[in-house]
Amino acid sequence: MSRYQVDKLLRDLRRDRDLASRFRAETDQVLDRYRLDAEERRLLKAWDVRALFDRGVNPLLLLLAHGPAVRKDLRDYVAAINRAGERKGEDHG
Repeated sequence: MSRYQVDKLLRDLRRDRDLASRFRAETDQVLDRYRLDAEERRLLKAWDVRALFDRGVNPLLLLLAHGPAVRKDLRDYVAAINRAGERKGEDHG
């Protein structure tokens, strides 16, 4: 995993509103600007924050990029991060 490139993308999405808007509209073209492997591209296109976190992506960068990248709030981010435990049958209650 080219975690530096993923981190760079997340930082850029947080800092650049135009880039975040293009990411939502033209995801592939934005991802082409970064050296990402196929799995990173797939996870970023699906915005699978839990899988990205499980692969070592900084959770703070994921959180900060979440709103600009997909226009969702903190509750959605928390739910997405916690979904993996539900898939594995773990109890988060």
